[in-house]
Amino acid sequence: MSVRFLADEDFNRAIVNGLLRLAPETDIVRVQDVGLRTLDDPTILAWAAREGA
Repeated sequence: MSVRFLADEDFNRAIVNGLLRLAPETDIVRVQDVGLRTLDDPTILAWAAREGA
């Protein structure tokens, strides 16, 4: 089973890019990439639980 991460909209994009350069197999989803940017934390956490992120 692989680990999947959900990065909050405030998470520094440079960190995400650096991590992906060092470990391209890392599965990172950004909230803004899946249409969750304007939603509250409980909604985002519920989505993450459903999606395994």
